[in-house]
Amino acid sequence: MLQTLITALVVLACAAYAGWTLMPNAARRALSRWLLRRELAPDAGGCGGCGGGCAPSPPAAADGSKPITIHRRPPH
Repeated sequence: MLQTLITALVVLACAAYAGWTLMPNAARRALSRWLLRRELAPDAGGCGGCGGGCAPSPPAAADGSKPITIHRRPPH
C-alpha cells in the first residue's frame, strides 16, 4: 500500500514537471502569475499578526534619495 502511494506521488510529480516543461512560455507565465497571486495564508491584520511585531522603519535620507536594488536575470 505504501509503495503504491509513493509510486503514485512520484509519477504525479514527473507528470507535473513534464507538463510545466513542455507548456508554451506564455501559458507558463500566465500560470505562474496566477499561482503567485494566490494568498497562501489569510491576512493576520496588520502589525504583530505574525507574532514578531512591527520593525522600526529605517531613517529617511536627508536629501530624499532612496537606495535601489538590482535584480540580476539568469542567463538564457
